[in-house]
Amino acid sequence: MLAKRELRQYSGDIRVWVGKYKNLTNLPHWHYDCELIFIDRGGATVYVGGTPYVCDEGMSVFVGSRETHYINAEPGSVLSFFLFDHKLIKQVTDGRKLHEPILSHDYELAALFDTIDTELSSDSPLRTLSVNNRIERLAIDIFSNERISNDRGEDNYLETRYKDLLKDIDKRYADYTLSDAADFSGLSESYFSKFFKNMADMTFSQYLNLVRVEKAIEMIKRGDGTMTKIAIECGFGTIRNFNRVFKDITGYNPKSLPKTYDSLGLHPTYGVEDVFNPTSEESELL
Repeated sequence: MLAKRELRQYSGDIRVWVGKYKNLTNLPHWHYDCELIFIDRGGATVYVGGTPYVCDEGMSVFVGSRETHYINAEPGSVLSFFLFDHKLIKQVTDGRKLHEPILSHDYELAALFDTIDTELSSDSPLRTLSVNNRIERLAIDIFSNERISNDRGEDNYLETRYKDLLKDIDKRYADYTLSDAADFSGLSESYFSKFFKNMADMTFSQYLNLVRVEKAIEMIKRGDGTMTKIAIECGFGTIRNFNRVFKDITGYNPKSLPKTYDSLGLHPTYGVEDVFNPTSEESELL
C-alpha cells in the first residue's frame, strides 16, 4: 500500500511514547517522529525506504524522521517501540543519517524500555526532563557508535520525490502514465518501476487503478453523471475495463455500489490533517 502520514498523540507535555505490540503488521507510513524498534521475541521484517531488513530476536532498528517504513512481524512475535519527537534529538541527528537502520551494537534497550515506561507512569515533577535526557543520551550513543552515511542527499531526494509524485498523481490521475511518473521522478522507467514497488508494496499500475477507482467512488456517491462519463473522466479507456477494475478492487459493479460504501481511504495527500493509523486490527498492543 502507499505510504501516508501517521500522527502520534502524546500524553501531556512528554513527547515520548513506548509500547509493545504482538503480531504487529502495519501499512507503509511515515511520521515526523523518530522510531526505535526492538525485537523482544520472535522476528520481523522491517521495511525502511522500500528496503527489507530481516530482524531476529534481540535486534533493533532505528527509523529516522520522515522515513517511509512498515513492519511484518512473525506470528507470536513481540516488538518494543520507542517513538519520540525528532526535535528531542535534533542536535544529535542534524546533518547525520545512519548508514543502515539496523543497529550493530547493544544499547540495553529492554532495560531502557522498562525504565522509561515506569517513568512515564509516575507523577514525578522531573519525569519529563528525565525521559527526554534518556532519549537524547540514547541517540548520542547510537550516532557515536553506528556507521554514518555519506550519501544522505540522494536518499532524501528520492523520498521527497516519491511523496511529491503521489500528490501529482492525485491531481492528474486520469491521463497519468508510467512514463509520466518516471519523468517526474527523474528515473528510467525500469528503475522507477522497481523503486515504486519497493516504496508502495504494489506496482505503479496497481496503485494508479486504486486512485482512479477511489475517484470514481467519490463521483458515484455525488451522482456526477453516467457511468460512462465517470469511467472516462477517471482515466478508464472503456466502460468494460472500468467495470472489471472497479469490481476487482471493491467487490461491486459500479452501478450496484452500496450507498454506505466507504471510500478506499487511499488519497495520497500529506498535509497536516492527512493522517491515519497504519496498524492492522490483528495487532495487539500489550
